[in-house]
Amino acid sequence: MRILILILMLFCAPTALAAVCTFQSGNASVLANMALPATLSVPRNATNGTVLWDSGWKGYSGTTIYCNASGTVKGGHANSIGAAVPGYTSNGFASVFKTNVAGIGISVFWCNQPIANCNPDPTKVTPLPNLAWNVSAVQYPLNTNWRVRLIKTEDIDASAGAVSVPGLSYVSYADLGVTTLMLTGTSQVSGLGCDVNADSRNIDVRLPTIAKTDFDASPIPRDNNKAKSFKINLLCDSGVKVSYQVDAAQTTGDGNVLANDTGKDMATGVGVTLFMGDQSSITRLPLASKFLHTTTASGGSAPVSIPLTARYYRTAASAAAMTPGLVSTTATFTLFYE
Repeated sequence: MRILILILMLFCAPTALAAVCTFQSGNASVLANMALPATLSVPRNATNGTVLWDSGWKGYSGTTIYCNASGTVKGGHANSIGAAVPGYTSNGFASVFKTNVAGIGISVFWCNQPIANCNPDPTKVTPLPNLAWNVSAVQYPLNTNWRVRLIKTEDIDASAGAVSVPGLSYVSYADLGVTTLMLTGTSQVSGLGCDVNADSRNIDVRLPTIAKTDFDASPIPRDNNKAKSFKINLLCDSGVKVSYQVDAAQTTGDGNVLANDTGKDMATGVGVTLFMGDQSSITRLPLASKFLHTTTASGGSAPVSIPLTARYYRTAASAAAMTPGLVSTTATFTLFYE
């Protein structure tokens, strides 16, 4: 009777379960290290959704596994990556997630194909947390490619510190972790842009009184007493490309003339054109065109001044065809920081 009990106990002893996936001999899980950029420059006029940094697809060593049963591929973020930011998707899934700096989100992608076959369009790649591919009982020679992007999701305080993403993101085939990603280093956030000085936010340029006879020799009187110079004054961060563009409410003449207002007491046959520089300039400013003015040097904030000169422009066929009156034009000045 004691022997029978012993035999029954042996039959009831649990047996070890075979793993669904295992590494082929000589293969192991791939640890991928990717360094964040040392600095992360955020243009002040960058819109939400602007890509601040994109690693592109980066390839690491491959590995080979064998699966003996069906399962699922899964991916997961490092614990330091937060919740999804609403409004950003890739391949139909939430794709941008919070980092430790408000306004900067992160996207993480993985590709098991040769790197040349990894989709260059991140909006068509399934984000890491939503990987759900089926695993079959076959051998898998896996490539290991990771891609990380940092995205502006809201206004960013440039003094908020550095972006850091400690911990490991991972990919597993069934029960086997095949690769992990460690994002090393930190990205110091810096704003790139300019502040417009108070004296330049609304500029009223008052041209001197002019006579019809001043237009006899040329559509643009060159007498500096009939022109007015002014400046757009800024304070810019170091290393900023400062560009500008002037647009007219209405144009006339050759298309680069600010049209005069119409109505009672307004002059006809005349508008205003702008020159790039002071009164010695002979370079007219084309409207609705973007121009690079300067790139500020490194080493701190720097004052920037954009000089322009306004001159009358005869649009009538002759001075005699002009009618006297007031001249009033409006232009919009747009700054670009890169």
